[in-house]
Amino acid sequence: MISVLLIGVLVWLAVFHWQTQRALRWWFEQQHHWLCREAEQVRNGPLQSTFVMRRQLEMNSDTLSKPLTEQPAWMAQVTLLNGQLVRLSDDLSPPYLETSLPLALQAWAQEAELSGCPRLLLCLPPSWPVEPTLRVSLLLSMLTHLLRGTQSASDGPTAIALELAERSPLGIGHIGVLTIRLEYPTVAAAEAAGRSPQWDLLSRAFAVLAPGRCTRRRQAQRIVWQFRWRLSPDPSAPRC
Repeated sequence: MISVLLIGVLVWLAVFHWQTQRALRWWFEQQHHWLCREAEQVRNGPLQSTFVMRRQLEMNSDTLSKPLTEQPAWMAQVTLLNGQLVRLSDDLSPPYLETSLPLALQAWAQEAELSGCPRLLLCLPPSWPVEPTLRVSLLLSMLTHLLRGTQSASDGPTAIALELAERSPLGIGHIGVLTIRLEYPTVAAAEAAGRSPQWDLLSRAFAVLAPGRCTRRRQAQRIVWQFRWRLSPDPSAPRC
């Protein structure tokens, strides 16, 4: 009986280890693809802009003595390049990573809406315990991947709501909870969106890397995601 139990435990551990490796490998691949897309945007954006500006300078060297404000074409190029570099900087290192998770989520939501995401309804607390930068970055990266995956479907969500809350279950300590509610146009669309195998991989990757717990459930035309993780147990930690 004991030997059967031990074999069962060993099999469970082997399966768990394989599933964890698969999830982490999948997440690494997603990050690699994201970096490749960023590099492509750099080549097609800032590098192209600087090349055009250089050619203009070479062809109009006699006008270099004029103030930049008297050269609207160059001003437009400089403004465009500045915007591209700001976007690239925010993508690589989102604002407020080291200061405030609510502010980082707010800045992330504004960028997501500019990228064509449906309007995001935010419910964020005015203050929040200091979080490790890596965890905040992980949350934002997974939110981005989650919304990008939902937008790629033919019937994407029509409304998205994010809620950040701090809870204190008995005997567990302080828990951070980020809830994402995705409203779909039909029940069929919600069912199709919830069947993607990548969501199980995302949940397991978050569980290992955060560490924490990620769950999802469907309620008619709504899919509810929830990320949970343990906050710092030190009540004297500075708050934003």
